[in-house]
Amino acid sequence: MKTKRNDSNPDLLAKLAHNLVLAFRLLLDRRVSGTVKLIPLLTVLYILSPLDLLPEIAFGPLGVVDDLGIFLLGLQLFIYSAPREVRREYRGELPDKSNAPKVIEGQYEVRDE
Repeated sequence: MKTKRNDSNPDLLAKLAHNLVLAFRLLLDRRVSGTVKLIPLLTVLYILSPLDLLPEIAFGPLGVVDDLGIFLLGLQLFIYSAPREVRREYRGELPDKSNAPKVIEGQYEVRDE
């Protein structure tokens, strides 16, 4: 099954901004479990931690790359660990149910008078 991707805006910074807003909304949503909400917390703790895979002192600018990579990986992991329906709701991917036809189920009987 092919998934529909929104490639209408190729600007990476705009996609990053949309993902940050989505992550903030998911973080405040009660339908997202507490264990999933630990992902951004652990990501921030790693970035602020003095322990790094590539320390900035030894590797210079390359040392920042691992922090950036962990940040992007944590952001994506958090977004895709949230419930799919909630994620789709915030992205506006769910169909609008207000215009759906109303269906009333019941039984009928034909009477001859």
